[in-house]
Amino acid sequence: MLYLMLFFIKILILILIRIVTIKVFLTVSQILIVDDDIPLCELLTEVLVEDGYQVHSVHCGESALDYMQAKPVDLVLLDVMLPNINGLQVARRICQRFATPILMLTALADESAMLDCLQAGADQYIAKPYSVPELLTRIQVMLRRVGLEKQRQNLGGDSSILMQLSRLSLTGTEAELLEYLVSRHEIVVSKAELQKQVLKKDLCPFDRNLDMHISNIRRKMVQSGLSKLHIKTVRGKGYSFFEHVGSMAV
Repeated sequence: MLYLMLFFIKILILILIRIVTIKVFLTVSQILIVDDDIPLCELLTEVLVEDGYQVHSVHCGESALDYMQAKPVDLVLLDVMLPNINGLQVARRICQRFATPILMLTALADESAMLDCLQAGADQYIAKPYSVPELLTRIQVMLRRVGLEKQRQNLGGDSSILMQLSRLSLTGTEAELLEYLVSRHEIVVSKAELQKQVLKKDLCPFDRNLDMHISNIRRKMVQSGLSKLHIKTVRGKGYSFFEHVGSMAV
C-alpha cells in the first residue's frame, strides 16, 4: 500500500513538473522595441508578431523606462541613437532597475562600439543593417535563457550560493566571467587568462575593461544580498572565486 502511494506521488510530481514546463515555454514573450525610427519599428513589429511575439514600441528612452515600470517585458530591442538620453544611458538605467535582457541595435560594427554596448549592460548587440533571420535567432537564444530561468523559479529555488548567482541580472560578458571563475573554484585565475579566454583579447597595461566587469558583478552580488568577497582579488595575480567566504585563504 505504501509503495503504491509513493508511486502515485512520484507520478503526480512528474505531471506537475511537465505542466509548469509547458506553461513556461508556451507563454507568449513580450518584446519592447526602443527606436526613434518609426518605419523601422513598424517593420520590426510586423516581423516579430508574425513570429509569435507580443510587441510594443516606443521612440525614446524615457518612454521605455515608463513602459517597463508599468508592464512586464521579456526582452528589449534597444537602439543606441535615441533623442534626449541615448541607448547606452537607457541600458544602464534598465540594468539598475530591471532584470530584463537587452539586445542592442547599433549602426557601428567596430570593437569600440561593441564594448560600449556591453559595458552599458547589453547582453548582446547586433550591427545595422542586419538580416531578419539573424535577429530572430538572437532573440530566440536570449528568450530561451529567460524561459529556462523562469522554469527553475517555478519549480522551486535552491538557497545555495550557486543557485543565487544564477539569478543575478548579469550581462552576457559578466555571466561568462563569473562562470569561468566558478568553474575554477578557489584557483587564482590571472587577469591575462580571463582577458584572453572570456573577453577574447590580450591584456593591455592600461585596459580597465576586465576590472570594470568584475566590479559590476560584485555590485550586483551585493544588491542581491550576497557578499562581494565571493570573488577575491589576489593582488598582482588575478581573481579567485570562493563558494564559502569563510574558507578564503588569507
